[in-house]
Amino acid sequence: MLVSLMLLLILCKVPFSSEFSYAEVLRLENMSYHIMDTDQPGIKKYTMEADFKGTRDQVCGVICDYYHLNTYMPKEFDSKVLKQDSNRITLNVTLDIPWPFEDLKSILLINYDKDKGKARWKLIGGNIKKNDGTIEVEQRGETSHVVQTTYLDIGRYYPDWFIVIYARSLTYKVMRAMRAQIETETSGMDRRQEPVPAAGP
Repeated sequence: MLVSLMLLLILCKVPFSSEFSYAEVLRLENMSYHIMDTDQPGIKKYTMEADFKGTRDQVCGVICDYYHLNTYMPKEFDSKVLKQDSNRITLNVTLDIPWPFEDLKSILLINYDKDKGKARWKLIGGNIKKNDGTIEVEQRGETSHVVQTTYLDIGRYYPDWFIVIYARSLTYKVMRAMRAQIETETSGMDRRQEPVPAAGP
């Protein structure tokens, strides 16, 4: 979900082929993006897969920590929890877009289950038309495999050159931030699990 929120610009009215992969363009390790047309005009299907070092619980702990996204995400990203009811979160997300373009705003209703490594969300407000999707985290040895599927329609036009440059730059920032936060959380948990040395005589 986090990546799709940061990549809303990609799904503007750009000349798409039936399928497009950003893996080569972005040159991100252990990560791939695909954008496909759907049978609904204006709506694109965005699929992301990535591997992170850490257990499923550790990765889910970062992805689903909606109260602290602002502590490590890039400055272009702003979020605020509006309401929480158990595992249901209402999250307000704003993507700061350089002038003269309008900021992109989403109010999302998110249902998540850390134990199962799954989250589902839908758009309930904002200035875009659609931002619905799911994310699943699967343990694979010492890494966790994340699969995200999002259906997006921002309903606005931005120049192609701006979309390419801005999306590339912001994607790098987001993924660096996420990986760094997961590594921080993982190393912190590892240190807490280390046995405490016995006190000397």
